Amino acid sequence: MTNFQEKLQDIKNQINKYDKKHKTFDEQLEILKERGLLISNATYAITKLNHINYYRLSAYFLPFQHKKSSQEKNKFLSNTSFENIIQLYYFDTELRKIIFEAIEVIEIYFRTQISYFHAKEFGPYGYLDIKNFKTNQDFFGKIITLITNETSRSEEEFIAHFRDKYQTKDLPIWTLVEVISFGTLSKIYTILKTDEQKIVIQKLKGINNSVFKNWLHALSVIRNICAHHSRLWNKTLGVKFEVPRKMSLFQNIQNDKIFFALNVIEYILTCIDEDELEFKIKIQQLLEKYPYIDKKAMGFADGWQNMGVWK
Repeated sequence: MTNFQEKLQDIKNQINKYDKKHKTFDEQLEILKERGLLISNATYAITKLNHINYYRLSAYFLPFQHKKSSQEKNKFLSNTSFENIIQLYYFDTELRKIIFEAIEVIEIYFRTQISYFHAKEFGPYGYLDIKNFKTNQDFFGKIITLITNETSRSEEEFIAHFRDKYQTKDLPIWTLVEVISFGTLSKIYTILKTDEQKIVIQKLKGINNSVFKNWLHALSVIRNICAHHSRLWNKTLGVKFEVPRKMSLFQNIQNDKIFFALNVIEYILTCIDEDELEFKIKIQQLLEKYPYIDKKAMGFADGWQNMGVWK
């Protein structure tokens, strides 16, 4: 049996063990009722279940349910309504949109900085020479492979025009930074020479290149969460933000929750003079719109309104 056949058999075995059946929207609603969820408007609830996959929505059940260790596992806490869950879902949706927009601004800014200063020092194709970076051949090769794969998949007209005009597959750095992923961009930053890293982040006072490498990686992960419409509001982040040791702005904040990310985003936007986005105001207005959201689950500290970037 080949490896492919073995994998296919494993998949079939797993499918055979999975015994849950398809549920109609009406059946889904009945399950929620049986678990103690208050349904004041069945038509509204059915409409929302029709629009939002039950499995996606179930991520928002957990704050309103008894703990897993309880005998009432999966049962909703008393007086929990379907509207409570939908409101939490919409809060998370709006939060992701605000964060995604802000990270986009930050991402484009650093795409510009990296391409500008690297081209200034080493020319449009300096990124193809390992001597212009601090890295080993293996990691450099992996990054070049990522760049090649991502640029070759691009369907941007300006890429096709450039390749047709100059008869080359390699793009100047100011062109390729427009099509590579944020994750690949963060990897490029990690191998820039130290002096170049410092120039790229020169506006971020108090942040060294080691901290920023971590921040860029963490922000790219959050950006991907937002892009895939995944739950974010109370998530424990897989990549923790590094805390700058000498900056009081970031002390005593849980660095694996979204509140820390909000602080980082607002700080960067302020440093690069990006005031038009009004990120801080949008976050404050969102929290006012949904006053019953559990902010502690997001990592908000007591008295956060008078802390650091929020003053």
